[in-house]
Amino acid sequence: MQLNQYVRSVLNMNFDWKFHDGDIEDRNFNAVHQRFKNPQWVKAGNNGIAMVRYPDAHWETVQVPHDFVITRGQFSPDTPSSSGSLVRGIGWYRKEFELPQEDQGKQISLEFDGVFRDASVWVNGFYLGNQLSGYSSFSFDITDVVNVGGPNAVAVRVNADEHEGWWYEGGGIYRDVRLVKTNPLYVPQWGTFVKSEVSEQHGQTEAFITIETTVSNANITPVTFELCSLIYDPNGQLVREVTATQTIEADTTMTVNQITAFDHPLLWSIESPHLYELRTVLKIQGQVSDTYETTFGIRTLSWDANEGFFLNGQSVKLKGVCCHEDHAGVGVAVPRAVNEYRIRRLKAMGCNAYRTSHNPPTPDILDLCDRLGMVVMDEVRLPGTSPEFKQQLTSLMQRDRNHPSVVLWSLGNEEMRIQGTATGVKLFKRMQQWAHELDPTRRCTYAMNGDWQKVTDFHEEHGFHLDVHGFNYMIKRNYEAYDIFHKKYPDHPITGSENTGTMSTRGLYAEEISEIPLVIAERWQTSTIWTNPVREGIASAYGEAYPLWGGTPQETWQVAAERPFVAGLFVWTGFDYRGETSPYDWPSVVSRYGMMDLCGFAKDFFYYFQAKWTTDDVLHLLPHWDWQGREGEIIDVWAYSNAERIELFLNGESLGVQDVPLHGHNEWKVPYAPGKVTARGYKHGQWMMEQTVETTTAPTAIRLSSSRVTLDADREDVCVVEVAITDAAGRVSPLANHLVQFSVSGPGTIIGTGNGNPLSHENDKIPKRKAYHGLCQVLVQSTGEAGEIILTATSEGLQAAHLSMQTTDVGEIPHVPSLHAKTEEEQRTKYDADNGI
Repeated sequence: MQLNQYVRSVLNMNFDWKFHDGDIEDRNFNAVHQRFKNPQWVKAGNNGIAMVRYPDAHWETVQVPHDFVITRGQFSPDTPSSSGSLVRGIGWYRKEFELPQEDQGKQISLEFDGVFRDASVWVNGFYLGNQLSGYSSFSFDITDVVNVGGPNAVAVRVNADEHEGWWYEGGGIYRDVRLVKTNPLYVPQWGTFVKSEVSEQHGQTEAFITIETTVSNANITPVTFELCSLIYDPNGQLVREVTATQTIEADTTMTVNQITAFDHPLLWSIESPHLYELRTVLKIQGQVSDTYETTFGIRTLSWDANEGFFLNGQSVKLKGVCCHEDHAGVGVAVPRAVNEYRIRRLKAMGCNAYRTSHNPPTPDILDLCDRLGMVVMDEVRLPGTSPEFKQQLTSLMQRDRNHPSVVLWSLGNEEMRIQGTATGVKLFKRMQQWAHELDPTRRCTYAMNGDWQKVTDFHEEHGFHLDVHGFNYMIKRNYEAYDIFHKKYPDHPITGSENTGTMSTRGLYAEEISEIPLVIAERWQTSTIWTNPVREGIASAYGEAYPLWGGTPQETWQVAAERPFVAGLFVWTGFDYRGETSPYDWPSVVSRYGMMDLCGFAKDFFYYFQAKWTTDDVLHLLPHWDWQGREGEIIDVWAYSNAERIELFLNGESLGVQDVPLHGHNEWKVPYAPGKVTARGYKHGQWMMEQTVETTTAPTAIRLSSSRVTLDADREDVCVVEVAITDAAGRVSPLANHLVQFSVSGPGTIIGTGNGNPLSHENDKIPKRKAYHGLCQVLVQSTGEAGEIILTATSEGLQAAHLSMQTTDVGEIPHVPSLHAKTEEEQRTKYDADNGI
């Protein structure tokens, strides 16, 4: 079938926005009744900030995703440390653009993947609507208020002063924006749902596909149309084509159901994430009216109360993490390439499951989990049945239900106020019912804390049965809680939905040496367990501190690993994030819960999970071996490994052989002497692995490295660069804290820096950063030209480093160019000309 590629246009709307930091009281530019400063509710189309030629030349030009809170970088002790102590606020965004005359008769929509938060949107002075939650994706039909063949303006007011969670949430248009143009007969946003079933008969696998397609008709007359659904396999080959003819009334929406089947489907799995594509084609009298593409996967899901989770009939233990969307250098405005870096880091740790804590994620994360092979627990921000919360649940599920990676819908997290009440039962029961109607192919969960059995008893007594029980932590380390629950409710599937909660700091093994003193928060004085009195008060990399309700990774994983009826767990958290600075208060600004820091640099616990969650040979020693001035003092040496036995050597002398505990780690008390500590790991009596940590010499150089140095020249691709301070032998200096300056030449720009230091108050947007325990990070983004980018890093007293990156031409990116004038004089001239002055 020959398709007209221009029947639907999806245009990138991310580039060249104007941004004003702060609120604007006077909004009467070109408005009716000039005597009013704020006239947008006086007459229709009366918001001056959303008028073409509004004088914004002095505003900052920005690219979204954009987090104005992290860009501002203003820390304050008056802002709660739970949200990162970064001052929030209000901001305005504007973009002027032109619609060509050929768009006459088109349907025009503006799509936002997420704006934090309380976003009000206007086009050409006309109010379109408001989106309260900063996590919900939303769109507006702007057909009736745009000027076809002329200039247009969109304005977005963002109020990030209020928070939705208790962590850093940023502020601004922090996810992608698109302009979508279609004919009047079209598939609306999220208008397809592909459901699959798999059958095995006589050794042959067959896939049964049900396609639900929503069709909208904006014409003023009924239309008879042909719906053609084409399914392409992961190799791009057409495997099925099914058609239907329908008549749709004027100005209405309808759903068309189609069913087809084919043999030998390639199943989506964690190891082989095969993806199919549905291409939906609408035709009127043989002419294509719209095309719409949907990526989906074919797989089966099941949850068993005795044996856990099954994917394609195979038992899969969930080795999961909980994550907030927050990264060094960019805050919550995380580019797709940085999210890919983060997912790949989790995969390297052995992770196979991702919980979107505690809110709908950016669509990029689900796309990446689909492509890279990671199952997802997809979560709403808050439970509720009011129109607002029903819409939040509906938009989440309609947006995400075609992603094969999504295996559970989560209805909320730790709602202590309602989870064990009659009101809570009514809310969860109604939400689960709605979820089953929106998507009968998946089950629901809820991340419950507290006394699970008591709350579940109440639910059961009041007629509510949760599909899959999600349990947070272990009720003050009561390791038998799962067994007790399973014995009473043997037919209830269980997974650990939030677990561990250990607090640790990358590279820190003794008291923090810092100009900024640590302050333990009052509430954490009695709710933190310090398991080693020698390091009490230090959230060290040994991971010996955790909250009263938490536990160590070893203890937590043992509970899940040894109980087949527990589907798995989700560790709190994959990465550190701003806010929740437990157990410390200001001036701490970053959490310490991650298996990696805010940059994605591995903490030591990363290797514990790598040893347990992968089949790779893993042997990791800690700490570093730079303890000058402490010669003869005892240093705690630990090892994480999946070897059977480990032998430790100090400067070539054996310190003995230990068996590796099944779920724990190995420890030695080693008197410090400069040199080398070496561990050898044995399997089946054979020497299989080795690691050495050495005393380093004085730092002499900077080293730059990245897992990828070829970027698309699309203005959005990003290279994540590790910056290491090394000695003359190329070894990372574990105590180095040099200030590193960055610059680029060629078609690239620096968009942020970080170092993972929970105490750092440095501005992420300034191209310089102190190393923290020898490491920091810089993010380099491509511009629109192909060529070579050279990143240069310098620091006083160190040899400079250079990294070459190549940007490749990807052709013209379909996008909406900006019409913003460069100066206010130019704006006034154009405004006068437009108005005949």
